[in-house]
Amino acid sequence: MEISGVGYSMDKKSIIKKLLLGPADWITLSPFLLGVTVAFGAWAVSLESGIALAASVILILISAGIYFQRLLSGWNENFEKLVNEGRESIEKNRNEELDKLYSELKKDGDPRTKNLLKDLRTLMKSLMNVQSESVAISAFDIISDADKLFQRSVDYLRESLELWNTAQEMQRASIKEQLLKQRESLIQEVEKNLENLGNVLSSIKKAAVNSRDGQQLAELREELNSSLKIAEEVEMKMNSLRSDRPSADEEKYLQNAK
Repeated sequence: MEISGVGYSMDKKSIIKKLLLGPADWITLSPFLLGVTVAFGAWAVSLESGIALAASVILILISAGIYFQRLLSGWNENFEKLVNEGRESIEKNRNEELDKLYSELKKDGDPRTKNLLKDLRTLMKSLMNVQSESVAISAFDIISDADKLFQRSVDYLRESLELWNTAQEMQRASIKEQLLKQRESLIQEVEKNLENLGNVLSSIKKAAVNSRDGQQLAELREELNSSLKIAEEVEMKMNSLRSDRPSADEEKYLQNAK
């Protein structure tokens, strides 16, 4: 049921890996390679010289110093840059799929579904555009979790459309009512997720201008984790309902068997 490529696919580990590799270019490695060359050359010609060894160690230490200086001085800026690049890639991949879903949701005649999708996209775009350096790194995990709620909501909206389409094909009123009831449950869950995402955005905005950023964001992360756990419990219940859900083919079979 998931839309491929719409999740917040760039995790913190991959970003940190790129940050660690960033300063490892010729500027940083040149003194290191020169130091290793000096040491190897002295060993190759059996030159027992403290000067050669000291020069080698100094060059290697200079290389290490350059690496850590460049790494630490540009950490926040480079982190934010990589996050923005990941965000742009994600938005590019998923916008086409979400535009298509928005058009399809117009067919169910229920303005709630397409309006929910529109509001979800607006909130998620604002969340992924968080630019404040003071919260950019600490808010990353929160935005990642928020995107999970967003993805689950998109999946539920798609499923609600499938339920509506199936219900239209049903002849038996009791089965049609059952399907529409399940559809209503999905829509209600999306409404709850939308409200949670709105609270997340509001809290992050407050943290950006509050000196207690870390504490506020930690509390927000806890609340968001609770919401995700509740969403997982709801998903388990929905899976149980899906297993008992009649299909259009089954209904046609029952009609023909009469």
